[in-house]
Amino acid sequence: MTTDMQLGVLYLAARGTTQALRSWVLRTYMLRDGQLDVAMATTLGQLDQVYRFGLYYGYDVTHAPETLRQPITAYVAALRQGSRSLSGEPPSRHLFKVHRRIETLVLGTPRTSHTPPEGDYA
Repeated sequence: MTTDMQLGVLYLAARGTTQALRSWVLRTYMLRDGQLDVAMATTLGQLDQVYRFGLYYGYDVTHAPETLRQPITAYVAALRQGSRSLSGEPPSRHLFKVHRRIETLVLGTPRTSHTPPEGDYA
Protein backbone atom coordinates (compact mmCIF):
# COMPACT_ATOMS: atom_id res chain seq x y z
CA MET A 1 0.00 0.00 0.00
CA THR A 2 1.41 3.42 -0.93
CA THR A 3 1.88 6.20 1.59
CA ASP A 4 -0.95 8.21 0.00
CA MET A 5 -3.25 5.21 0.27
CA GLN A 6 -2.31 4.69 3.92
CA LEU A 7 -2.89 8.37 4.64
CA GLY A 8 -6.19 8.15 2.76
CA VAL A 9 -7.41 5.32 4.98
CA LEU A 10 -6.35 7.24 8.09
CA TYR A 11 -8.01 10.40 6.75
CA LEU A 12 -11.28 8.54 6.18
CA ALA A 13 -11.18 7.26 9.77
CA ALA A 14 -10.46 10.76 11.09
CA ARG A 15 -13.14 12.29 8.88
CA GLY A 16 -15.58 9.68 10.16
CA THR A 17 -15.17 10.87 13.75
CA THR A 18 -15.11 14.64 13.23
CA GLN A 19 -18.88 15.09 13.23
CA ALA A 20 -19.26 12.98 16.38
CA LEU A 21 -16.47 14.97 18.07
CA ARG A 22 -18.11 18.21 16.94
CA SER A 23 -21.41 17.00 18.45
CA TRP A 24 -19.60 16.10 21.67
CA VAL A 25 -18.21 19.67 21.86
CA LEU A 26 -21.67 21.15 21.19
CA ARG A 27 -23.25 19.06 23.97
CA THR A 28 -20.43 19.40 26.48
CA TYR A 29 -20.10 23.16 26.14
CA MET A 30 -23.86 23.76 25.57
CA LEU A 31 -23.38 25.45 22.22
CA ARG A 32 -25.84 25.99 19.40
CA ASP A 33 -25.20 24.03 16.20
CA GLY A 34 -24.45 27.15 14.18
CA GLN A 35 -21.64 28.18 16.50
CA LEU A 36 -19.21 25.61 15.06
CA ASP A 37 -18.80 25.83 11.28
CA VAL A 38 -19.30 22.35 9.81
CA ALA A 39 -17.03 23.26 6.88
CA MET A 40 -14.11 23.62 9.29
CA ALA A 41 -14.51 20.13 10.81
CA THR A 42 -11.85 18.42 8.69
CA THR A 43 -9.44 21.26 8.04
CA LEU A 44 -5.87 20.43 8.94
CA GLY A 45 -5.85 23.37 11.33
CA GLN A 46 -8.67 21.80 13.37
CA LEU A 47 -7.26 18.27 13.19
CA ASP A 48 -3.80 19.47 14.17
CA GLN A 49 -5.21 21.25 17.24
CA VAL A 50 -6.64 17.92 18.44
CA TYR A 51 -3.23 16.30 17.88
CA ARG A 52 -1.09 18.99 19.51
CA PHE A 53 -3.28 20.51 22.19
CA GLY A 54 -6.37 18.37 22.73
CA LEU A 55 -8.53 21.20 21.37
CA TYR A 56 -11.24 21.12 18.72
CA TYR A 57 -12.74 24.43 17.59
CA GLY A 58 -10.75 25.83 20.50
CA TYR A 59 -12.57 23.69 23.09
CA ASP A 60 -10.84 21.17 25.34
CA VAL A 61 -11.54 17.63 24.10
CA THR A 62 -9.08 15.78 26.32
CA HIS A 63 -12.06 14.29 28.19
CA ALA A 64 -13.89 13.28 25.02
CA PRO A 65 -14.02 9.54 24.36
CA GLU A 66 -10.71 8.25 23.02
CA THR A 67 -12.58 6.68 20.10
CA LEU A 68 -13.43 10.19 18.88
CA ARG A 69 -9.90 11.57 19.21
CA GLN A 70 -7.66 8.63 18.28
CA PRO A 71 -8.43 8.49 14.53
CA ILE A 72 -7.70 12.21 14.25
CA THR A 73 -4.42 12.03 16.17
CA ALA A 74 -3.37 8.93 14.21
CA TYR A 75 -3.95 10.71 10.88
CA VAL A 76 -2.07 13.87 11.90
CA ALA A 77 0.80 11.84 13.39
CA ALA A 78 1.11 9.85 10.14
CA LEU A 79 0.89 13.02 8.09
CA ARG A 80 3.72 14.56 10.10
CA GLN A 81 5.88 11.44 9.88
CA GLY A 82 8.90 12.22 7.75
CA SER A 83 8.13 15.92 7.81
CA ARG A 84 10.54 18.58 8.91
CA SER A 85 7.85 19.93 11.27
CA LEU A 86 8.31 18.73 14.81
CA SER A 87 5.26 17.36 16.59
CA GLY A 88 4.86 20.49 18.73
CA GLU A 89 5.17 22.95 15.86
CA PRO A 90 2.34 24.28 13.71
CA PRO A 91 1.91 22.41 10.42
CA SER A 92 4.12 23.57 7.59
CA ARG A 93 2.82 24.69 4.22
CA HIS A 94 4.02 21.32 2.87
CA LEU A 95 1.76 19.45 5.34
CA PHE A 96 -1.23 21.52 4.20
CA LYS A 97 -0.45 20.61 0.58
CA VAL A 98 -0.21 16.90 1.45
CA HIS A 99 -3.48 17.11 3.42
CA ARG A 100 -5.23 18.72 0.43
CA ARG A 101 -3.80 16.06 -1.87
CA ILE A 102 -5.13 13.30 0.42
CA GLU A 103 -8.55 15.00 0.59
CA THR A 104 -8.66 15.16 -3.18
CA LEU A 105 -7.56 11.55 -3.51
CA VAL A 106 -10.20 10.33 -1.04
CA LEU A 107 -13.09 12.66 -1.86
CA GLY A 108 -12.47 12.95 -5.58
CA THR A 109 -12.74 16.72 -5.71
CA PRO A 110 -10.65 19.40 -4.07
CA ARG A 111 -12.32 21.35 -1.28
CA THR A 112 -13.01 24.90 -2.35
CA SER A 113 -11.55 27.33 0.09
CA HIS A 114 -12.77 30.82 0.82
CA THR A 115 -9.91 31.47 3.20
CA PRO A 116 -6.21 32.05 2.57
CA PRO A 117 -3.93 29.00 2.64
CA GLU A 118 -3.09 27.73 6.10
CA GLY A 119 0.41 27.06 7.34
CA ASP A 120 3.62 28.84 7.86
CA TYR A 121 5.22 30.98 5.21
CA ALA A 122 8.81 29.89 5.64
